[in-house]
Amino acid sequence: MKQIQYTGTNYAEIKRFAGDAVLAPYFCMGFNMLSLNTRDGFVTVNEGDWILQDETGEFSVSYRPSEI
Repeated sequence: MKQIQYTGTNYAEIKRFAGDAVLAPYFCMGFNMLSLNTRDGFVTVNEGDWILQDETGEFSVSYRPSEI
């Protein structure tokens, strides 16, 4: 499993990691967020969340890193 944390300022790194599965970040109510296409559809990724990619290439979001 691969994983990366969204800090709110590392969009370029997130884009390299997730490619077209991630949409440009947006600012709402004082927080940076972005959207990620997962098997469940688009989900919001908040600052501090972790983007996980499993062995099949599917993405998911977690509030903490995976213990591999």
